[in-house]
Amino acid sequence: MTNESSYVLFHLSVYDNGSVFSSEVLDLTKDDLIEKFAIGVSMVTTLSLAISYPTLASAPHMFANASKNALAIALATEYSFPSAKKVKEYLKDPSKFAVVVPVSAEEAAAPLAACAAEEEKKEEPAEESDDDMGFSLFD
Repeated sequence: MTNESSYVLFHLSVYDNGSVFSSEVLDLTKDDLIEKFAIGVSMVTTLSLAISYPTLASAPHMFANASKNALAIALATEYSFPSAKKVKEYLKDPSKFAVVVPVSAEEAAAPLAACAAEEEKKEEPAEESDDDMGFSLFD
């Protein structure tokens, strides 16, 4: 017969830099770690964008912002590039980009009838005195 002994260590509390915490702070799940990592990446991205320092996390945002700025310059001036041409064309005549969808007469009239019925249900508001300007402070 073998005489094996086993020992178990139970954490009652955690000591860290002069602070004592309960042992529940060690109960982290995979989702908790992913959430903490995502918060860290978000902070790195925010700081990088604030100081204009490119990182893997901030580079896509920097490129998108640069694209928006170039488009704004193209719209305000005569300068143009392919995607700016599309936007300028849309701004000149938005009806060119309208999508034609066949709709029956009943489907087209339904929203108008609903709006008309809603307007009929609305009651005219009672006249308010000018003393309290509608805030009813002294009721």
